[in-house]
Amino acid sequence: MASKEQLADASQRLYQHILKTHWNGGAVFGPDPGIRFNARIGRFIKGYLSFIPWSDTLIYAQAQKYWIASNWLMHELNFKDKESYSTIAIAGSDYLADVQRPEGYWEYPNPEWRGRIATVEGNYATIGMLESYLQTQKPQLLEGAKKWYEYAVKHIGFQRDGNFLAINYFGNHGTAMVPNNSASIVRVFAMLSHAANDKSYLEICVPMVNWLNHVQLETGELPYAVRAPEDTSNADRIHFLCHQYNAFEFLNLADYYDLTNDQNIFPVLKNLANYLATGITETGACRYTCHREFPEVAYYTTALAASLRRASQMGFGDFNVLADQGYARLLSQQKKDGNMQFYSRKNYGILSDKRSYPRYLSMILYHLLVEFKHQRKHSSEEKRG
Repeated sequence: MASKEQLADASQRLYQHILKTHWNGGAVFGPDPGIRFNARIGRFIKGYLSFIPWSDTLIYAQAQKYWIASNWLMHELNFKDKESYSTIAIAGSDYLADVQRPEGYWEYPNPEWRGRIATVEGNYATIGMLESYLQTQKPQLLEGAKKWYEYAVKHIGFQRDGNFLAINYFGNHGTAMVPNNSASIVRVFAMLSHAANDKSYLEICVPMVNWLNHVQLETGELPYAVRAPEDTSNADRIHFLCHQYNAFEFLNLADYYDLTNDQNIFPVLKNLANYLATGITETGACRYTCHREFPEVAYYTTALAASLRRASQMGFGDFNVLADQGYARLLSQQKKDGNMQFYSRKNYGILSDKRSYPRYLSMILYHLLVEFKHQRKHSSEEKRG
């Protein structure tokens, strides 16, 4: 098990790497593995030809959320220069409020999806604003979150399956019904309900939670995508980056449960926990899919370790040894400068991607800090015992 000292040191070194390499005073920015050609081939070309000044700097709202949350955690945990973390977190949230469109959404940064309005970007932007609203009570941050709620409900819209609802993946481009989007948006609406002290924001969550119960597999896995009832041309896509997606779904739904005490999500979480326990390999890394161990992706491992720790804390089983293995694997891959040795390795059997991606490094940082907080609390309880 990683000690709290190891976790604190790893977090500080990674934080400094992100701060020096990717922070511009308002947002974390930098390259991203992206989608389509870049995800499959382009990122490896850029990595192996790193002497070329590639023009692929992007700013993802998802990256801002994890960076903002990490800074607030470092402030809470009294890391050195405590006040600087709150200043940076507020700047990040203000940036999200500034770039929110008047209609309530955020533009997707990746050029391959230019013009699309992605639910996940809006969800994480909203969480990023609410993280700082809960600390500062700045009214524009809460108003921005309310605008996203209105846009999501009225314009992103839902697909219906009987009495069940699933939020759309995009607001302006049809796709299948994707559990990951519903898992993240119920967490957003629960957080908004808490911040605004208004339970009406939870009403739309009920049919989405019921749908998640309906589509969960016997194994506990939530499928990647489910064909809409009126779609006769496509099939369900059950498996895609299985344990990684389900780890983030578990963490979002656990937050939803903590905020709402909605017992209807409890069976989903319990079944998810048992499924996630099958995702740690002998090395401690997260499996790539249900059917493939490789390639190995660093941020998958921290998300899975974090979800297994959370599942143990919630009483779904004792997954602590598996969580320990995941965190140990991640820490073994950190370089002295704080960055990770790789984003991914053994792609196509022989390739590695060693570029520094702020979106995923911010996720890793956040999960390391959550684990540090857990270990510090555990250590204090042992001393009192």
